[in-house]
Amino acid sequence: MAYIPNKAVHPGHTIAKALEREGMPQKNLCARTGLSEKHLSQIINGSASITVETALLLENALGGSASFWINLEKNYQETNARLERMSLVKKEISLVPKFFYNELAKRGYVPQTSSNENKVENLWRFFGVNSLSYIENTEPVVYRKKNGVEVKKDGIAAWLRCGEIESKKVTLPEYSDKKLKQSLPKIKLLSVKNPEEYSKEIRDILNTCGVYLVYIPHFPGIGVSGAVRWINNNPLIQLSIYNAWADIFWFTLYHEIGHLILHGKKEKFIEYDDRDLVTAKEKENEADRFASDELIPEKSYTDFLKKPLSFQGIIEFANSFGIHSGIVAGRLCHDGKVNWNKVSTLRSRLKFADE
Repeated sequence: MAYIPNKAVHPGHTIAKALEREGMPQKNLCARTGLSEKHLSQIINGSASITVETALLLENALGGSASFWINLEKNYQETNARLERMSLVKKEISLVPKFFYNELAKRGYVPQTSSNENKVENLWRFFGVNSLSYIENTEPVVYRKKNGVEVKKDGIAAWLRCGEIESKKVTLPEYSDKKLKQSLPKIKLLSVKNPEEYSKEIRDILNTCGVYLVYIPHFPGIGVSGAVRWINNNPLIQLSIYNAWADIFWFTLYHEIGHLILHGKKEKFIEYDDRDLVTAKEKENEADRFASDELIPEKSYTDFLKKPLSFQGIIEFANSFGIHSGIVAGRLCHDGKVNWNKVSTLRSRLKFADE
């Protein structure tokens, strides 16, 4: 951080010193410049600025170039602005931990520093704002409280911003709803591959449809598994790999795609681990049904439930659709048809190369 004086000295002080040195009353300077006594008094007292026109008048009457007087005014204004800025920086130091600064620094989004003042300014640059209080204006998300406790909206805002920054590294074609719909059967077939393979392949397919896909590991305690919003004219799907279960990842991915296909461009959807925090519950339920039906067709699933459930039966049912057995196991567990511990070996953990 550059050195900032403790006080901004108004150029009127320099005029007063020059008059004192010359033994010249203010009235005489007014006579030499055509400035009114009131205006000159305001300049000397610091309540009026030195304009370019005034600087030219002072150049002849007191000496020093017009640039000298203009620069005095410019330096005063800049120092004053920086002092006000520093005052705001100090006020916002207490907010830094809420934005997971250390986590952002570890991931390379902001510089490592021990200076709290620098942390505030680095967060301003990270978010592209001039005060941390403006962030809600740039991330218009509806947050809810549960049991009187507000979700970590500042941490969620930081997580969302990471996704936006990552999306800017990619140039996409125009979004195509038709291409996206046509890609859905192909995408879910990738679930049988290694996560490090399919994470990139899914992204490549979605990119050709004009959809951004970014994987941003979650921040501790924010409880967010995914989000979807529009960046200009292209949708951005952001996944946190929260809980790191493959079946949850696939459901969340198709849930977010469901929002794109079913709902408009104006809304932003965030998937909380705690569904009590969800605001647009009807639309969330619609996206849930979309994800369930796309991954496992409802009629086939209903027919499957009519038969006795078995470990081998789950595997064969998944194979009939070419999807990972963990997706079927996860659906059955979610619907209360089997216990998690009965099918835990069918479910798989995942770790992406991006993490």
